[in-house]
Amino acid sequence: MEDRLAALERRVDRLERQAERPPANPPQAPHGASALNLAQHFRERATENGTSGTVAYQGAVHLDDLEYAWAGQHEVDDLMAADWAHAAAVLEAMGSPHRLALLGSLAGGTRTSAELQETLGGETSTGQLYHHLRELQRAGLITQRKRGAYEVYPQAVIPLLAILAAAVDLSAGDPAAGMSPDLGPGDPGTVTTGPEQP
Repeated sequence: MEDRLAALERRVDRLERQAERPPANPPQAPHGASALNLAQHFRERATENGTSGTVAYQGAVHLDDLEYAWAGQHEVDDLMAADWAHAAAVLEAMGSPHRLALLGSLAGGTRTSAELQETLGGETSTGQLYHHLRELQRAGLITQRKRGAYEVYPQAVIPLLAILAAAVDLSAGDPAAGMSPDLGPGDPGTVTTGPEQP
């Protein structure tokens, strides 16, 4: 109980300090800056503001004839204090190769039930297909605009791809060795521990 109270007091103190400061503009990465440059910017901002930091994702994607652009960011303190129940439901809904295949197909536009059945290669029954689609709908990832035709919510495409990219990175890295995967050409990821970070 004392630990929870102390954590709550620290959070209230941080929030009060933030309220005393003028609101900061959302961070903008300089033109041509890498993901690690933005991460360094977030690190400096967290140090200046006495916060736990920021997590961000963004992307611009062209799939078939569709274009998606999205950016999101969350303060770590807010994420840690959030109710993760809905996030767990979304991750659980995505936690199947069949459902990921369906989401990948739907990111390219509206698909019929027959097209989605083909996406799964005939490996699943119609009943299983509809079960997967219901779970994705329940999680708020896809919608059925008309009978037998489904689409992913446009605002979900970049977040879904960011989750997938993070999962690919996690599966490629070796956490036991302190290694992190490459964030892109010339931008190796970094893992630091302890209070003294470079």
